[in-house]
Amino acid sequence: MYLYQILQKYNAHDLTNYSSLLSQLKGTLQTWASSCYVNILDSGSRAKGTAISLASDVDYLVSLTSGCNDNNGGLKGCYDSLFTKLSNTYTSVRKQNVSVRINLSGLEIDITPARKQNGNTNYHNLYLSKSNSWTQTNIQKHITDISQSGRTNEIKILKIWRELHQIDFQSIYLEYLLVNNILLNRSKDINSLGDNVWHAFNELAKTQGNPLTSRIVDPANSNNILSDLLTNAEKNKIISQAQTAIRQTNWNQIVW
Repeated sequence: MYLYQILQKYNAHDLTNYSSLLSQLKGTLQTWASSCYVNILDSGSRAKGTAISLASDVDYLVSLTSGCNDNNGGLKGCYDSLFTKLSNTYTSVRKQNVSVRINLSGLEIDITPARKQNGNTNYHNLYLSKSNSWTQTNIQKHITDISQSGRTNEIKILKIWRELHQIDFQSIYLEYLLVNNILLNRSKDINSLGDNVWHAFNELAKTQGNPLTSRIVDPANSNNILSDLLTNAEKNKIISQAQTAIRQTNWNQIVW
């Protein structure tokens, strides 16, 4: 019951009062994309059913034509151009690995520019600013996989724990690690939430056979190794924090 109370406490923000501001933002993005514009897609945690109020509130993927900006910096040019446009329009704008984050009257919004691959496909190419490279992904596959996994509550509790303890743990990696590894054969019954989360902490706390050492691959791109998104030092911090968690005697000492 306590964990369900925590889920309620950190329920995703109601966007009703932001509809006008979000509509204006979409207009700004469409104007920026100009002739490259294909669509603006709801992506990320809200679309997957794993949104919490402690992390980004809204995720938009701006789908651009496959050849957008080919003669002016390609994908990196798209990313830098979006950052400049948003910086000139909004305050509190910052670059992230694949997205640009803005604060819109208290809403944290991540906006990712992506070039759609040719043909009838949901595949897009994204710029990776940390490595100055690009990757292929399929946002719709991620949404389907996670939203239909039966693990959204466990994912949200782990994300709340991540945010409260200020741990680096990319959501897509956390999600597929739980769904395809840690919780693979666990019960999906509503009453199993506590047991499943406790199991996840025990797995993440292991000194041997830790699932963080497993190779986790993006199902939308076999070249995108999700387990490589974190350094060994970042993984060790997760392990240490999980070890602290399993030494506690009450849930309110782990998530609050």
